[in-house]
Amino acid sequence: MDLSALHHKLPEITSKKRFKASRIFTVEELGLKFSNGSTAIYERIVGGNGAVLVVPFDGTHFYLSSEYACGRHCYSLGFVKGKVDDGESPEQAAGRELQEEIGFGARNISMLRSGVTVAPGMLELCMYLFLAEDLYPAKLEGDEPEPIEIIKATPQEAKELIFDPDSPLKEARAITALMLALHKIGAI
Repeated sequence: MDLSALHHKLPEITSKKRFKASRIFTVEELGLKFSNGSTAIYERIVGGNGAVLVVPFDGTHFYLSSEYACGRHCYSLGFVKGKVDDGESPEQAAGRELQEEIGFGARNISMLRSGVTVAPGMLELCMYLFLAEDLYPAKLEGDEPEPIEIIKATPQEAKELIFDPDSPLKEARAITALMLALHKIGAI
């Protein structure tokens, strides 16, 4: 596969302005000049140290979560996720979020993929995907307004969640992480 198209000269940033859009969103406006002389103004949402998504697996079941999703105003099926705090590695954030959100620690947290993006044309956000195994009870106080409910799924049920076109598992990051986790445990 020829990936040389990914190595084009990056556009020159000719101007940069930041606008605080809310308490959690900052919009950055970039003036750009491309190598062919074209100019354009792009906007992106910036900030933070990245985020983590953790797929807990106890050897028999994956632990999915049901959590309120404000963007879609519904309860969404997914996995433990959260931001990487200042001074924290993605691995440390994965362990902390696991304990805060579903009350488990993991003796083995392994990277499934680093640097996954969603809408890279407008979001700076980079997400690290992890598999958490050898789970044990461990609770830290989190920032969720209500408890997150756990839904257990066997590897076969997880495959059904991925491949059923009407599946309640809708979040692309969760689907990606679950596929990678199934592959890592040898289930696909």
